[in-house]
Amino acid sequence: MVMKRILITDVVHECLIDGLTAAGYGVDYHPTITAAEVENSMAPYFGLIINSKVFVGKKILDAAPNLKFVCRAGSGLEVIDLAYAKEKGVLTFNSPEGNRNAVAEHALGMLLNVMNNISRAHEQVKSGVWKREENRGNELSGKTIGLIAYGNTAQALAKLLVGFDVKVLAYDKYLTGFGNQFVNEVSLQLIYEQADIVSVHLPLTEETHHIIDYAFFAQFKKPIWFINTSRGKVMNTADLLRALLDHKVIGATLDVLENENLASWSDEEKQLLQSLVLTNRVLFSPHIAGWTHESKRKIGEVLLRKILDLSF
Repeated sequence: MVMKRILITDVVHECLIDGLTAAGYGVDYHPTITAAEVENSMAPYFGLIINSKVFVGKKILDAAPNLKFVCRAGSGLEVIDLAYAKEKGVLTFNSPEGNRNAVAEHALGMLLNVMNNISRAHEQVKSGVWKREENRGNELSGKTIGLIAYGNTAQALAKLLVGFDVKVLAYDKYLTGFGNQFVNEVSLQLIYEQADIVSVHLPLTEETHHIIDYAFFAQFKKPIWFINTSRGKVMNTADLLRALLDHKVIGATLDVLENENLASWSDEEKQLLQSLVLTNRVLFSPHIAGWTHESKRKIGEVLLRKILDLSF
């Protein structure tokens, strides 16, 4: 019997490698492999495990006659040509269950930080500046939080918010009947009318690209705090800046950017970031919301279970 081989192109927890090996798979673990090297080596592989480094499109799929599945160690499936994979009969899946709590905790931490000016005050104190009134914060208690899309991470965030005495509203275009003790299922219009805080949990698709634009921010009856821990390209960054300057957005927390390859930035992209920084109302982190030690293991465990459950 020929051993089924799986290629892993990014860093994963050893529990995934050990589990697959124990189940009889041949595991080739190459976390430094390039996209070109993946394309040139796909012929023998039964399975492919990726993160965000490699885009699995037509070239890779055509070079993989034995491929049965591609899975993402994480949540976003925009790194796979899903339509072509389906056409080729290749199963695709991800592991959002593994890092949903990490993303939720990070979103909450960033929100509390920006609402209470913690990072700004920290930098001031480090510089010998002691400003109390200028850094007076805002309490989360009593606020209404609107969640845009109600998948794994939004559900985890709703559970974390229970102890903060807040009202949680959620809108999902493709999901209904999810209201429970943690969240109220509502229309997008009701979120526009009531929300003080908005957290986006959208996947990146053709439909969601730049869905968060100035027109979106202009719909809210109150100025809002804005959180994006999903994908940078669901938001038009220039429109966010405009909304901040027009005080439609009080403050924003961004774990993701439209272009996360900073070395490739144009002068316009650099200027836009600098303009956001100068508002002194935006908190950034480098796409690490789901990047915890615990989530690394959980993602491995989720993928291992899903792969072992396959019926090929």
